[in-house]
Amino acid sequence: MRSMLFALSATERLGPGAGLRARGAEGCGRARVMAFTAHGLFVSGAEAALAEEALERVVVTDSVPAFRLADPAVLEKVEVLSAAPLLAEGVRRLITGAETTDLLAY
Repeated sequence: MRSMLFALSATERLGPGAGLRARGAEGCGRARVMAFTAHGLFVSGAEAALAEEALERVVVTDSVPAFRLADPAVLEKVEVLSAAPLLAEGVRRLITGAETTDLLAY
């Protein structure tokens, strides 16, 4: 049975190696290949790597704008999630003295 998902990355930088890893995951029988990263620091070579057909989607937060990406086909693969709610909740809990450790589960 083929796996439904393969998490490609959990780092800040997505570069040239992302495409190679996506093709490798696809070659191992993964049905869907996606990348997840907190900060979309799209370094040199990232745009070409993200254009790889094997890579379905890239999910990042809005903590760093994806200003290095210009190709509309690549930008279509990038999903940007807001980091503001998590940061606001962290600040609220720090001010009120509430527990913050469960925020690490996000």
